[in-house]
Formats: sequence, C-alpha cells, structure tokens
Amino acid sequence: MRRAEIAGKIGGMVGGFKRRERQRFLVSFIKVIEMEEYPDLRLTSSLAKKLIAELSGCKSISNDVLIKEFGRAGNKIKQQNLDVTALTVAERYRGTYEEHWRAAKTKIDAEAEEYKKRITEEMRPEK
Repeated sequence: MRRAEIAGKIGGMVGGFKRRERQRFLVSFIKVIEMEEYPDLRLTSSLAKKLIAELSGCKSISNDVLIKEFGRAGNKIKQQNLDVTALTVAERYRGTYEEHWRAAKTKIDAEAEEYKKRITEEMRPEK
C-alpha cells in the first residue's frame, strides 16, 4: 500500500473509533436523563434522537443504535409533544451535558491518539 492509502485507512479507522465513542457517550448521557426524568417510563428512540440533537448541536447518531437502546414495542408518545419535551428537558441538562462532554471529548481524543499510534505500528511493514 502506498503511504497516502495507509494514512487514509488509519484516518478512517480513527474517525470511526471517535464516532462510536461519541455515540456511546450520548446514549449513556440520555440514559441518565431517562432515569432521572422518567423513572417509571422509557424514552422513545424519537425523543432520544431529539434530545441528542438539542444537547449536542445536531451531532448525528445511528438510528440503529437509537432503536437498539431506546426502541420498545408499544412505546409511543404523541409526535407533537416531542419537540417541546426535548427542548424543556435539554434546557435543564445543558450545563451538565457541556461539562460531561468536555471531559468525555478529552478522554476520547486521548484514546483515539493511542489507537492511532497502535494501528500505525501494526501497519508498519517488517524490516
């Protein structure tokens, strides 16, 4: 493989790692909100997605991940209430989210750098 191809492959692997870690953080944070705000209820994947968009500034998250984590049969909320609910709940948690995200992002970036070093070493040809 040429140097540029290797760099591209490594960049893609590191980008994927960071995306998965960001998704993991977002799901965990929303689950904390779910436990605190709705101890007797379960969030829908639609409401979880709207909360993530409100808190993270529209960072995307895989629908498959949302459905796996929050999708449950018979778990319906009227659609028109979702926007208002998401906005209200997000406002209560915005400061906490930003504080936790800063710490998580620092950790993710450090782990991604370590991951990059490791895969770079693994891809280095033997001499």
